[in-house]
Amino acid sequence: MPIRLRGASRDTATLPTACIYVGPRSRFANPFRAGDPAPSPFGPPMDAAETVDLFAATLRGPIGRFYAARFARALRGLDLMCTCPLDVPCHADMLLRLANEPGDGYTISSLEGP
Repeated sequence: MPIRLRGASRDTATLPTACIYVGPRSRFANPFRAGDPAPSPFGPPMDAAETVDLFAATLRGPIGRFYAARFARALRGLDLMCTCPLDVPCHADMLLRLANEPGDGYTISSLEGP
């Protein structure tokens, strides 16, 4: 089963495993960042878990489903690398579930919860 690794985009070339970088400035990056303002105008800044939830919700939307399908095909069977610490929630975990769900394709349910 593929795993999430921590590192920068340049680190993927040195690994003996099939790995792709999904962190900042990649086409798979989470556009939402911890510390960004919450979607609610009076909410506190978002934490890491909230940004992952918001990214997953975006991929469940009408346009996001198209990207979710493309991401699932492109990432299937690969380890994913991001700059997030391994002990905090990261969108790479959600992308791993999306890309490696059993069956012949992705399902939007794979974007919900751990």
